[in-house]
Amino acid sequence: MTLDIATTAFLSQMAVNSEKPLHEMEVDEARTVLGSLAPFFGEGPEMAETRSLTAKAADGADIPMLALIPKGAPQAVMVYYHGGGFVLGDIEQYASHGRRLAERCRSVVVLVGYRKAPEHPFPAAPNDSWDALNWVDQNMESLAGARLPLMVAGDSAGGCLAAVVAQRAAREGAPQIALQVLAYPVTDASMSTASYEAPENQLLLNAPLMAWFFDHYAPEGVDRGAPEISPLNANDLSGVAPALVLTAEHDVLTDEALAYADKLKAAGVSVTAKSFAGQMHNFVVMHNVLPGAAAALDWTADQIDEHLAATASAASDVDTVVVGAGFAGLYSLHKMRELGLKTRVLEAGGDVGGTWYWNRYPGARCDVESMAYSYSFSEELDQEWEWSQRYAPQPEILKYANHVADKFEFRKDISFNTRVTKAVYDEERSRWTVFTDSGEAITAQYLIMATGVLSVVKDIDIQGVDQFQGPSYVTGRWPHEGVDFTGKKVAVIGTGSSGVQAIPEIAAQASSLTVYQRTPAYSSPAHNRPLTEAEIAERKREYPTFRQQQKWSSFGFGYGDVTPPKEAALQTSEADRRKKYEDAWASGSLIALGLAYQDVILDLDANKTVGDFVTEKLRAAVKDPEVAEKLTPKTYPIMSKRPCIDSGYYEAFNQPHVSLVSLKETPIETITATGVRTTAGEESYDAIVYATGFDAVTGALNRIEIRGIGGERLKDKWAAGARSYLGVAVGGFPNMFTITGPSSPSVMSNMMVSIEQHVDWVGDCIAWMRANGIDAIEPEADAEAAWVAHVAEVADRTVAKYANSWYVGANVPGKPREFLAYFGGVNTYRAICDSIAAQGYHGFKTHGGALAMAAE
Repeated sequence: MTLDIATTAFLSQMAVNSEKPLHEMEVDEARTVLGSLAPFFGEGPEMAETRSLTAKAADGADIPMLALIPKGAPQAVMVYYHGGGFVLGDIEQYASHGRRLAERCRSVVVLVGYRKAPEHPFPAAPNDSWDALNWVDQNMESLAGARLPLMVAGDSAGGCLAAVVAQRAAREGAPQIALQVLAYPVTDASMSTASYEAPENQLLLNAPLMAWFFDHYAPEGVDRGAPEISPLNANDLSGVAPALVLTAEHDVLTDEALAYADKLKAAGVSVTAKSFAGQMHNFVVMHNVLPGAAAALDWTADQIDEHLAATASAASDVDTVVVGAGFAGLYSLHKMRELGLKTRVLEAGGDVGGTWYWNRYPGARCDVESMAYSYSFSEELDQEWEWSQRYAPQPEILKYANHVADKFEFRKDISFNTRVTKAVYDEERSRWTVFTDSGEAITAQYLIMATGVLSVVKDIDIQGVDQFQGPSYVTGRWPHEGVDFTGKKVAVIGTGSSGVQAIPEIAAQASSLTVYQRTPAYSSPAHNRPLTEAEIAERKREYPTFRQQQKWSSFGFGYGDVTPPKEAALQTSEADRRKKYEDAWASGSLIALGLAYQDVILDLDANKTVGDFVTEKLRAAVKDPEVAEKLTPKTYPIMSKRPCIDSGYYEAFNQPHVSLVSLKETPIETITATGVRTTAGEESYDAIVYATGFDAVTGALNRIEIRGIGGERLKDKWAAGARSYLGVAVGGFPNMFTITGPSSPSVMSNMMVSIEQHVDWVGDCIAWMRANGIDAIEPEADAEAAWVAHVAEVADRTVAKYANSWYVGANVPGKPREFLAYFGGVNTYRAICDSIAAQGYHGFKTHGGALAMAAE
């Protein structure tokens, strides 16, 4: 026997607690025993609404029903018939299962309390089931708000009832049933199949208990072979609704359930069947007890989504789906158009821009010089667009994104205010089905995830955030209409990049500003200023050369990092080091200090020379020595976190109305109704700003239900750490490409350069696939593992390993600690990617086409 461990443990517990088997009990006693198990299965998720309903049976009897209405717009209505051998079970016991079905399948679930034997033997149960189905069909709009696809579902005896009403609906032509979902259904009352005889199947349900059920439900004189009792015996199954059939490996009903699936297929009915290994009868409803229940629920939901997508008029087919309309998404669309591929872009925001659409907090600007932070694919675009400042502010960057979208007419292929909820890969067709919160489903051969590396705001892990009665703001989701802090007493929590940029701006408005700092940041002045006409003209003349420099530089900036430094800080005189650091400080370049010497990011002692220099500048800028001390980083090396550039950050603390609270000294206990309470006491505020950062790199991908080969979830594959080949592809998820994904240079580079490199590589790969008749491509497991190990090894050579930064996911509780970017340089990475492509995409395996068949 190969029962899974959880099932074995549950059966052992049942054996200890049960004095005799169910089939030796009186009916009322058996119902009490079965009802006592319900609390073990949990309450299930919260619903938007729960309604107790009553339908009338044809004979005038009341049929109780429970409607479970999930949050969000439902995609279907499911009428569910519970199991229990037509004798046991009720809708209260199945409420937990119904809630889970409702939430996971995005459907209104109506549990039907049909009359049970022996008080009401056959045909009461199928008649009640039919009458309840018609009531739901006639009252669907009041339940779901619209006419939606109608499904019937059930487990065990309930599966039999679902099959029976589906057959009757086909005969009578109504109601129109979109799908029947049958979990180990009873289909043959003869109880003569091999699975009834197998000793390993005599578990929670066994042959004597099934005989006990039938003796009550269809006693002597009833034809148990009638299709209304044994739906397997129906003569004509043509026209019956498509079916999902779930079976358990160890179940007396397995053979008859699979036989029914085969008979449906023989009649031309679309059937998808799955047997769950190591499981026993009743496992699908045993949530909180058996892990197999979650797997069955996921499979059922995925199959329902795919079926409804395939049959709904809203479903559409394209060549490529791109998720995200930031700079990565826009360029992906441009590249797919060049390849002649029909493409849809799906964007959760109301317009283009990605992170620059959402991040509108005061002082938001790019930390890469504007004339370097722009597309290079169009010489015309380079020449016509003019940046106004050295470091462009958010409004200007967003204006640039809009200009690009207008120039290339991108919006006609973009669906805005459309959030992707799930993407499922179909191995047989080598296609993805992408589901949105609007109910649309789109199928595509290629899926490009341009979701951004800093697009998901980290959950605020501070107690009491919902208690504050005044306005609260999050820098990463700033109100588009802006915020006026004039005359307000404001608290800012967080001093990462967004906090460093926002604090001077908020200080300029607020009557009082208190900054709550968890970890001090290293920051250097941007020396931002307007660009002169001469500077702009010179750069435009040099753009062709400059763009090539960017592509083959260490970090994609194209200046200062083209040629790695040869000198070592520890082998240079203090005077020479001082001069170089002063020059770098004056330049206002983000990377100038880090690239001053070759050993700064490799050696702690060399790194300390830079850290000490910046600390000296900090203490010179901040007048109060105590405040300067609090602002001084002490727990990590400089450059091990992304350094900030600022416009008056340190100087802001010299203003009398600006104060600093170190949370290392006085941690926050809770947010209160009026303000913030630390271990030192409570302070009231008019407004609170959370500059608490992002769930970087993997956050956006993990928040979408992405399922690859065999239904594997990306989130599960990445549970112990992100696994990717080159940061662009993931094993087990064919034809899915992640732009600047984990283990690519991404956040360790000028993102615009890395975006273009990734998209160009993906475009070339797709062109190669199409030229060679390749249906799908994915990384080989060994190549993926080797790349992950290489990324970790490179990062481990640097000072980055000494910091608890968002680079390693340390800012998100429970996130696996790993370096999320490739620290080997944009130039090195580009050379590796080009070499892999030149070798026929070494490290990848393909499906379909001549090359794939030759490899097999």
